[in-house]
Amino acid sequence: MADEKSSRLGSVCAIFLGISYAAVGLSYLLLPAEQQGGTLLHDSEKFLISMFQSPVLITIHHLAFGLGALLGLAVVFAVYDLARSFNEAWVRWLSGLGFLGFAVTAVDNFKIVAAEPVRAARYMAGDAAVKIIMRETDYLISVDPHMWLGYGLVGVWILAVSWILVRNRAVPRIFGLLGIAGGCIYIFVEVGTVLRSEIWLTAAALGAVIAGPVWYIWLALILGKRGRP
Repeated sequence: MADEKSSRLGSVCAIFLGISYAAVGLSYLLLPAEQQGGTLLHDSEKFLISMFQSPVLITIHHLAFGLGALLGLAVVFAVYDLARSFNEAWVRWLSGLGFLGFAVTAVDNFKIVAAEPVRAARYMAGDAAVKIIMRETDYLISVDPHMWLGYGLVGVWILAVSWILVRNRAVPRIFGLLGIAGGCIYIFVEVGTVLRSEIWLTAAALGAVIAGPVWYIWLALILGKRGRP
């Protein structure tokens, strides 16, 4: 009974998580060039001016990311119940990685939503000395600036759990392969972050728009079927 309830909750959350991924990917692709990748790819002045002038889309982007990550916590628990019978020790550990990754993503994005517009407004209102200080200070709002936790751990969770499920024929083969590909897309984000490459990050965003929603909504169907009495 408890597993059925977990699966039903995970199914609902997976649907909305898939929708949030589509919103995250599309909003990133539509962001002004100066905002894509933030200060990781652009100098602080260009980013802060653009943030001050056009804050709506980037706010939507980070809100969708943060809210989706909260939904992801329920999805991790549901997938744990689905996969634990095949290798409980590994699945428990992988679920911990996924849980930590989603939790960090939520904290990170809600913090950015709260802090970045304020920082942009202060920069625009400041005098020349204040602007120089803000440009030259290595000010990291993100608690996971290179996204090793938010993307890396969730990517490992998706890839490994998909492999376990498809290897034990618990899910359709195409679903498992899609999950493995999705985990690799997360790694693309890491590569793009380390290399400071807009090409890699844009490729990952395109992948997120397609693979993320499909995998999570398909997962919702699998969990929903399992959650029926």
